[in-house]
Amino acid sequence: MSHQTLIVGAGLAGLSAARELVRAGKDVQVIEARERVGGRVHTIEFSGGQYGDLGAEFVDNRHAAIIAYAKEFDLKLDQAAQFPDDLHWYINGVLSNRKSLTVEQETALDKLYAKLQTLRDRQEDPQQTLNDWLDTNQIPLFARQIARIIARSLFATDPELIGVGFFAYSGFDQEGSSMRIRGGSARLVEALAKDLGNRVRTGSPVRRIQQTENSVILSVETANGLVEVVAQNAILTLPWSVLRHIPMEVPMSNSQREAIFSLPYGGLVKTLLQYPYQFWSRTNFGVLLLDGNYQAIWEPTFAQKGTEKILSCFSGGLRSLELSEQAVNQASSAVRSIYPNAPNAITSGSHNWDADEWSKGAYCYFRPGDLKRLEPHLTQLSDHIFLAGEHTAPLEYRGYMEGAVQSGQRAAKQILQWQNN
Repeated sequence: MSHQTLIVGAGLAGLSAARELVRAGKDVQVIEARERVGGRVHTIEFSGGQYGDLGAEFVDNRHAAIIAYAKEFDLKLDQAAQFPDDLHWYINGVLSNRKSLTVEQETALDKLYAKLQTLRDRQEDPQQTLNDWLDTNQIPLFARQIARIIARSLFATDPELIGVGFFAYSGFDQEGSSMRIRGGSARLVEALAKDLGNRVRTGSPVRRIQQTENSVILSVETANGLVEVVAQNAILTLPWSVLRHIPMEVPMSNSQREAIFSLPYGGLVKTLLQYPYQFWSRTNFGVLLLDGNYQAIWEPTFAQKGTEKILSCFSGGLRSLELSEQAVNQASSAVRSIYPNAPNAITSGSHNWDADEWSKGAYCYFRPGDLKRLEPHLTQLSDHIFLAGEHTAPLEYRGYMEGAVQSGQRAAKQILQWQNN
């Protein structure tokens, strides 16, 4: 069978690209390895009609593409947190936020943010990890602790691995507001997939990618064996942690090959615990950062009905890889380290994205000096093959649903320009 455009991956990037191309009257087929659409968007249901996201979740007030889709599909956005007031830290047994810091702690954080802002303003990408940079710049201990926790909880990697340039560029200081899609992030995925209808094929892993002079050929695994699907061009939205394991007979430069095979992905375990009632005093739990096997906890049920409450527990970086089958118990222990009188959870759900065959990690990050080195090779592989996914998005949106959507829309525009030439 032959199509104008094949899209590999039915996550937000692939579905967004497909929607834009279909709206332009193009023939599109989306091919997805999983039995479900959504990729790293994964909402699960709990008792009492409650829900939580084991994957992507937050929509910031500057995420224009997601907000536009929500309006288009009549999806409601519920307030999640207002930063910095709803951002809390639990360090050395003390729970605090910006309003309750000592003068010394406030000064330490201001120094950290000012130095990172200088890197950002100068567009610098030093050959230093965040950890090395913190030592070199003699950042005070409290601010170092905060920076290291943010690396694991926001970037899903470790301060010993992430480049300080990427850390600085990507929104180190939480400001503004954050929202969630009512019903879970999967509501947006489902709306896009419904709009595309039978143009989306699930349960069909791509096993080989080839490019000839005038076409792209994908070898797709089906219930009846491998089938070759041909198109004029293709958009690959897979995480590169997965793409690098698929044989590719495609003309590419050494720099492109290096980018695909070297871009790292953080580890992530996300665990949801449903409790019979609220046992914390704050009306809005906000986002709580801590230093342990889990580095962030928040409440996704703030705007949901029911007396039950869910806490979402986030473990990033190398610590997440050590959780294994103890993820739920370790999440419960993390909650009790802050709230010793917490009751037993009545229901739980957990997902290890590093062990997920079709993700092989959370989302991308950049090592020291890699931003400028890899940047030119993120959006197009060849004359017929284009690249999308959060790892190809504008820098400030990498790791976010907004980045996935923007990358899909950008790839669709590239295809349309290509076809019009």
